[in-house]
Amino acid sequence: MKKISIVSMVGAILLSGCGANNQSSSSANTYEAASGLNATPPATSTLNTLISETSDQKIAIYGVRDKTQKDIFSSFDVELNGELKTFNWSNVTNPSFYPQISVVDLDADGEDEIVIILTKGTGTGVHDSEVHVLQSDFTEILVSDPRKFVLSHIKVDLKTHKEIRQYTVSVDGQEHSFEFSESDSNDWFKQPMVQNILRFEIQDNQLIAELPIQISTSHYLGDAIVRYAFVNGKWEPSKIEMAKGYSS
Repeated sequence: MKKISIVSMVGAILLSGCGANNQSSSSANTYEAASGLNATPPATSTLNTLISETSDQKIAIYGVRDKTQKDIFSSFDVELNGELKTFNWSNVTNPSFYPQISVVDLDADGEDEIVIILTKGTGTGVHDSEVHVLQSDFTEILVSDPRKFVLSHIKVDLKTHKEIRQYTVSVDGQEHSFEFSESDSNDWFKQPMVQNILRFEIQDNQLIAELPIQISTSHYLGDAIVRYAFVNGKWEPSKIEMAKGYSS
């Protein structure tokens, strides 16, 4: 029998975002074809693709395709109430993963924030999500990476006996047990990882990050669920819980 105590893990998740209020995604379009948009596009953004907008058309996102990587938008023009600003964000060009826009009062101060959830990469066993929170004047509020928070708040113990692998995950004083047969995989990781999948979403007016805890290419110990709070001028992970069933 051997026992491995894993206190820290290599980070990364998540996650698909779920919009809260006024969220919608548009099919491919252009500045010239988009109705209800009064702003004049900058010279560098002519004919950029309209890929997401709110139902009232007050907020829209136009993607700039990367000249060398055709499957990536390398920057975005964001329109808020008729004004435009360019951000050097990236997102895959697959329409299934276009940016998601949510308009929600995250910090309960009476003023809505604009939450934009991007997908920078996706594939089998991989989902790289990124979130940006803007105020109505385009000011961006920093969102801290959830990985370090997960690393410091989860402990994973592994016991092996004959052909059985027994994992115990301790999260915020609660324990969750998992059991696998050694033959279930031929590539068990030496340490659990939260590196390959990160998803963000808005849930009940809260910013949430989901990081599946991965122990092999195709095996997981459920999801680490991180809830954010507004602390010292930025969005910081504040609470963590465990969802035992892995959500793909």
